[in-house]
Amino acid sequence: MSETTDRSAAEMRGLLRFAQGLGLDEATVREIYETVGREAMATGASDDTRMAEVRKRLLAAVS
Repeated sequence: MSETTDRSAAEMRGLLRFAQGLGLDEATVREIYETVGREAMATGASDDTRMAEVRKRLLAAVS
């Protein structure tokens, strides 16, 4: 696997654990992760900014 693939897999594992505590399903997490990933590529956002945005949207999805 490539470094990018390894990082993505590790990020998803962490996000799924985070989302499980919020009561969100895997499909919701993947949708948000992929959407934010596309937006981050378009804007050149850093990994830290991208992951913060994913967590923010996961929290918003619970509300």
